[in-house]
Amino acid sequence: REPDFLFTGGATDCESVDIMGFTGRQGKVPRRIIHFASGETMEEYSTDEEDEPVKKDVTPVDPAKLTWGPFIWFQMWRMATSTVSVCDYLGERLASLFGINAPKYQYAIDEYYRIKKEVNPLIKNIL
Repeated sequence: REPDFLFTGGATDCESVDIMGFTGRQGKVPRRIIHFASGETMEEYSTDEEDEPVKKDVTPVDPAKLTWGPFIWFQMWRMATSTVSVCDYLGERLASLFGINAPKYQYAIDEYYRIKKEVNPLIKNIL
């Protein structure tokens, strides 16, 4: 039996590591390639579990068939989530209306870039 991991190279050379046979023997395309500052690269392959989309088992609830306790809980939960959604929507709209979502010091940032653009040609002419 072949071991689960193989180190190729000498005792100090660990640049190429074959973990469970994922070095390209199966013809898989790497999901992403990570480049390190030292110049080394690492290929990350997706597994079969990541390829399948996660399916949630959500069954619709018929409120007419619930007893009183779960019926009241269901209605309270529905009202609470609806209220939060409405408040979130109205809050975004009011913030946009009053300009609260704009950066507080945008005028200072714009002025900085305007002055920087005007001063750069002057500095280049002097030097």
